[in-house]
This record gives sequence, structure tokens and C-alpha cells, in this order.
Amino acid sequence: MAENRSKDIIVIGASAAGLRAAARARRLLPDAKILVIDRDSFISYGACGMPYFVSGDIHSADRLRETPYGIVRDTDFFRKSKGLEVIIETTVERIDCENKQVYCRSLKNEETSEYRYYKLVLATGANPIMLPGVPTDSRRITTFKTLHDAIDLRKSLEKREISKAGIVGGGFIGCEMAEAFGALWGVEVVLIEATPNILPNILDPEMASPVEEYMRSEGVEIHTSCPLQGITENDEKVTLETAQGNFEVDRVIIAVGVKPNSRLAAECGLTLGSRGGIVVDDRMTTSDPNIFSAGDCVEVKHMVSGQPMQLPLGSLANRQGRVIGSNLGGGDERFRPVVGSAAVKIYDMNVASTGLNEAAARDAGFDAASAWGTFTDRADYYPETENIHLKLVYDKSTGRLLGLQGYGKGDVVKRVDVFAALLRHDGYLEDLLDMEFAYAPPYAPAVDPLFSLGAMARNSMFEGVESVSPAASLDDRHVLDVRQEVEIAGQPLPECDSQSIIPEELREKCEAISRDKPLLTVCAKGIRAAECTRILKEKGFMDVKYLGGGLFMRPEK
Repeated sequence: MAENRSKDIIVIGASAAGLRAAARARRLLPDAKILVIDRDSFISYGACGMPYFVSGDIHSADRLRETPYGIVRDTDFFRKSKGLEVIIETTVERIDCENKQVYCRSLKNEETSEYRYYKLVLATGANPIMLPGVPTDSRRITTFKTLHDAIDLRKSLEKREISKAGIVGGGFIGCEMAEAFGALWGVEVVLIEATPNILPNILDPEMASPVEEYMRSEGVEIHTSCPLQGITENDEKVTLETAQGNFEVDRVIIAVGVKPNSRLAAECGLTLGSRGGIVVDDRMTTSDPNIFSAGDCVEVKHMVSGQPMQLPLGSLANRQGRVIGSNLGGGDERFRPVVGSAAVKIYDMNVASTGLNEAAARDAGFDAASAWGTFTDRADYYPETENIHLKLVYDKSTGRLLGLQGYGKGDVVKRVDVFAALLRHDGYLEDLLDMEFAYAPPYAPAVDPLFSLGAMARNSMFEGVESVSPAASLDDRHVLDVRQEVEIAGQPLPECDSQSIIPEELREKCEAISRDKPLLTVCAKGIRAAECTRILKEKGFMDVKYLGGGLFMRPEK
């Protein structure tokens, strides 16, 4: 007969959200009986660091489980250091909400147990999405979700069992794994993505395209608008079947996203949202007042669009866990809507975004417009300065800030974090001009890129100095190249109807410019072209715009 014990608090899930909630509750309720249950043998590890373990940047898998002072976070650690009882390799099979009971089964010996609770926390995470028709019992065709996955893949790489890898999905995991395979191990990589561009949830196409070109320059074979049609394997190879051809590889990683692990919640009658996640209020309480939920299994609300969304990030899970722990301890903490900040490292390139991209902004009903810019991340005369490329999305009828995307080898994340803070307070373009940025040449230019973007957007709204996307076609415009001769020699324009006049001579030579076609001014970063556009409008050119972000943001064709 199953053992039945009573606990004040039971937490299902021993990862970021669950353990944060349990540890916080323990600090506030030192006499409470708290039990954490998890089906895995590894708990409390940095899953977001797994690609860097596979790549070899992180030497040992234990580094992902260690505290900053080198202690492995296992069950003994949580018992001795945090005062928590944690049982592992145990699955919760059923929850009886009416009687406040959970029914468990050990995965080691099949023994069953039952526990009564006063309060319950569901932190069951998310499950990787497996595409229809993909074998689920193959060692060579796997998802990449657990530390076991990472350890197995690292062993295969160390044994030189993989010479070519296939990645299905161009999101965060897909891009990180492309580098993990190639950087140290020299594995050839083919990446297929069903949508028109990689990182579709955070980047618009013209922002993703240069990132794709950069990855190709690092040896990654990328195919976009290329859904997987089938997959087969034999003794020698695994074959990815697509409309763009078949690709033979040694190992396949399926990385097309995750879905909330909300089975227990659904079976015990808790309310689920449109995306399958558990619905919670801002105290992280479910539709049952005695059950809380946090982490990848819940739906969150986007602050800008107002829409529910799934955002599986360890940063949010930790914050949500603290809210639950505080409320279990008698507090009244709240988890507010999110702005969706995210970042990914791709080789030496930093990619980040926050808020809504242009497509999502239009879908949410905003009158979306954009401003693009290429900037140095520090003073341009400072050694080791790098370029960053940014896209601002705003509502052109109100000036409200909607989103920011960026990529480059410079400090993109800093700008995204600042912008995210403005989004949380319903920021407007004027706020970018009012922001006080910390300045010194080693850290930033005197005029911060966010200030410049805000000014560009306001110039477009109120002064008619408009830009076009860096990916815009040059075929139907007369292109005025305002770069210096040495710049043109280093990056010639593609074949088009064009002429060259440097800014210093523009006022004198503007009558030599054709008025027969719409005019587009271009330069390296967009700054000079914008100024020349203003001059030309003063000289009577009506249909003139500039290339946003400049030629540095335009991928080579």
C-alpha cells in the first residue's frame, strides 16, 4: 500500500521556478514541511548553458550544476544548505485537487507514494516539440532539452562519431547548436528553417538576413523557407527530406520549439490558455486558489501587445518562483506582464531584441513604422570599437515605442536592456531623447545609438526625412551614393542606376542629379545619407529617401 504523508507545501519540478519558490518559502516559513519532486536525476542546472558545454567552452557538465562557489546543487545540497526535502527520479501521476493529494511513482523501483498538501506549486516546465513522422526512438535523431541530451551529444563529439550534423529549426537552440558543432569540433552543419528567416520570433527578415550571411561565412549551410518533409535513417546516415533537396547527416537535432508541460494541470481541471499553458494571475495563482504555477508551463502576458504568450526563459522562471515563494510565506508579490527581452550569441555576433518586431506590431493593431541605424558601440576613435546594427519599431501615429532589434559584434544587449526598461513604462520616442546615458569613450559614444534612433524616427514623423529598409530594392530608384571614393572601392554598389556625390559638394552639384525617378541616398551607416536627404528636400527634390542603416546593414547579394 502506498505511503501517505502530509506536507505543507509540495513543489512539482526541481528546476529554476520550482526550487526558487521552495527556497524562498523556506526562508519565510522556517517550520513548514516542504517537499520538491522531480522525475529527472539531474536538478537545478543551467539548461541555457548546455550548448556551451557541447561546444567545449564549458569543460564539465557539473559546471552547469554548481553554485558560484563550486558546490554541486544536488539533493544533499538542497537538504543541507536550503532545508528542503527533494526526491528525484519520481513522477507525479495524478493530482486530486478536492482532497489536496498527489500520487507519485518512483522511476527507479516502481514504488508508489501519496502526499497531502496545503499548497501546491506546479513547475513542470515544457516539452520539446517533435514533428510528425520523426522517429522518437533513435539515438541519432533527438531533441536538445535535458542535460542527458547534452552529455550524450558531447560524448559522441569527443569520440568523433559525427562529421556532419543536421539542425531542424533556426531559433535560439538551432543557432547556438550550429556554433557548438562547428567551432571546436569542426563538424559540418546544415540548418533548415521552415519560415523565411532564422530567429523569426525576434528578428524581422531584413535584420535576420545579415545574421544568416554571417553564419554562412562561418561555414553553416542554411536553408530558409525549407520545412522538413520527412526523415529516414539507415545504418550509415540520417536523411533530411525537404523541397530544397535531401541532406545526409550523421546526427539530427530537432529544435523547433517547446510546448508547456501542462498535462497534470489539465487532468486535474485547471484552466489552460489558448497556447496550452497554465493560466495564472499576477500572484502566480492558478484557477485553484491552493495551486500556484510558474516557469515554462505557464502563459504570460505581453506588456506591449496585451496578448498571451509562451516565453520559456530561465530569467522569468526565477522571478516567478520568487513571487510564489513570497506569497506562500504570507506576502503579496506580483509578476507583471513581460516585454519579451531575449539575446543569443552566434559565434562572435551578439543578437538581441525586446518588445515587438514589426510583423508582430502590425498583427497587434499598431500603426507600425521603423528606423534603422548602424553605430559604433563606443566612441568611434576608441580602440577595438565594433559596429552594432539596430532597428527601432514604433507607432507612427503616437510615437509610442514598440520594440528594438539588434545584431553586431559590439554591445547590443546593453541597448536592448535600456530600451526594455522604457517599454515597461510605456515609453515614447521623446523618452529616448530624454534618457541620460552613462558616457565615457570606452563604454559608449557621446551620442548614444538609442538617442540617434529616436531622433531619426522623430525626423521621419515630423520633418519628412524618411528612410527605407536596408533590404529595399534599388532597381526602381536613382541611387545617390554619398560615400567617399575609398569607401566605394571597398564596398561597390550592386549594378543599378546610380551616381556619386560626396556630402561636401552636394549643395553645389545637386542640379546634376536626375529627377526622373524616386531618389535614394546611401552611405555606409545611414547618417550622412539622412543629412543629404534633408538637403535635397530643401533643394526641391520631392521623392527622396535614404537607406536606413546604410550599406553596412545590407547583406551581400
